[in-house]
Amino acid sequence: MQAVPEKSVRYFGPFTDTSRWEKFKHRPDDIFICTPPKCGTTWTQAIVAMLVFGEVDHGFKPGIISPWIDAQLAPIDDYLQQVEAQTHRRFIKTHTPLDGIPYFPECTYLAVVRDPRDAYLSALNHRDNMNNVELAFKVAPRSFEAWLNEAVSKDDWDVQSLAMLTHFFQSYWQFRDMPNIHIFHYADMKRDLKGSIAAMAEALGLDVDDKLLEDMCEAASFENMKKNASQFAPVGKDYWKQEAGFFANGRNQQWREVLSDEQLAAFDKRLAALLPPEEAQWLLNGSQRA
Repeated sequence: MQAVPEKSVRYFGPFTDTSRWEKFKHRPDDIFICTPPKCGTTWTQAIVAMLVFGEVDHGFKPGIISPWIDAQLAPIDDYLQQVEAQTHRRFIKTHTPLDGIPYFPECTYLAVVRDPRDAYLSALNHRDNMNNVELAFKVAPRSFEAWLNEAVSKDDWDVQSLAMLTHFFQSYWQFRDMPNIHIFHYADMKRDLKGSIAAMAEALGLDVDDKLLEDMCEAASFENMKKNASQFAPVGKDYWKQEAGFFANGRNQQWREVLSDEQLAAFDKRLAALLPPEEAQWLLNGSQRA
């Protein structure tokens, strides 16, 4: 294993082009929010915004002030002007593996992963709620079997698959012992949101009192974020059929109600081929923070 991460791969897809990082100028206290799609990105952005501003009612839209730098949703110069003008501590979103983004030892990287089966079902909802149907079907799973067996491709990165999720996970997992790389799990956040927010605060070097932690838990609850979708849903209302629909249900293990025994057995077999047992179990269950 290499000693430190380095940007060595260009990932490209309908959304992503990691060459967009070339003009990016970091600051020592920058925060990188790194997640696969549908694994808690918006949730983490909302939490980090509250931590950075030190209050729940900070008045900003996290998905707007925390841009997706390597996405081709707007000209890169627009994003760079936005972040360069920010005077608060910056927090930036990416869905790219660690070998596709710049690494700075003085910055903080928060990676969040989720049980791939729940991410798969959330992706279907995401697809059905997008106004751009052509784009939606370029990246979203066509079927469970396609999602399960699709090979990962750095040249068609945004196509969602189990291999995409495991590839992303491993790129961060191998550096989990580095002091500025912190891996969280969606299931742990659901089980203990207060503890997870406190752990994120610690990772960012921030002190948060118990009262503010309680307020943050309430503000970052699924119910509150769905109720206030116009503040929390990313990109903008023209992108979605319904902004509130971006927040489908946020439950863990919803796959138990949908996938057949045969599909689950096929999933277990495919996951075992992609990850060693320890890594597979952590990706499925979390239960500890790395």
